[in-house]
Amino acid sequence: MAADESVSAAYDAIADAWHDARARGPFRERALVDRFVATLSSRARVLDLGCGSGEPITRVLAEAGFDVVGVDDAPRLLELARRAVPKATFLLGDMRTIALDGTFDGIVAWDSVFHIPRADHAALFARMARWLVPGGRLLLTLGGTGEAGFTSEMCGATFFYSGHEPEQARALLRHAGFSIEHWEVDDATSRGHIAVFAVRDDAVADA
Repeated sequence: MAADESVSAAYDAIADAWHDARARGPFRERALVDRFVATLSSRARVLDLGCGSGEPITRVLAEAGFDVVGVDDAPRLLELARRAVPKATFLLGDMRTIALDGTFDGIVAWDSVFHIPRADHAALFARMARWLVPGGRLLLTLGGTGEAGFTSEMCGATFFYSGHEPEQARALLRHAGFSIEHWEVDDATSRGHIAVFAVRDDAVADA
């Protein structure tokens, strides 16, 4: 099993504990999510990549009135998400390969991309740009370590992480067709956890 494939199994192993912690614990990213929500129209179509159990981000997006599609490759987490956020649509799949219909006004990828090997990040950023309408908004988090791969434990399960050096990640996003509006280390205690707001440029290649 590849390192990133093991992440879905690890999340499923802790799914109930994870869901409870996210639903009942601190929503530390709330200000960033609210800022993202405020940039979109009330009828926006929004994609949540790595939506997990739907708590709390997918729920907030749905409560804002958006047409929300959540994608995750952990089946147990999606079971919980469908119960927690019945108004959203949830799809099982890998964000690098899943086929999605139509385009989106916004994409959230919170704490999901850094579970994928960094060799795949450039192609994934390009997919995100193609999924978005021109001027579409992206809220993304990345690791800030520049490490090709490392693991850590959470709730007794082992998780894989990977990322580029910050300047290289910025260059990859720009190359994919994004203008970066905001970049911050929002958790300096977590190996430089980075939060990004970006906008899809008008001209993005379809292929």
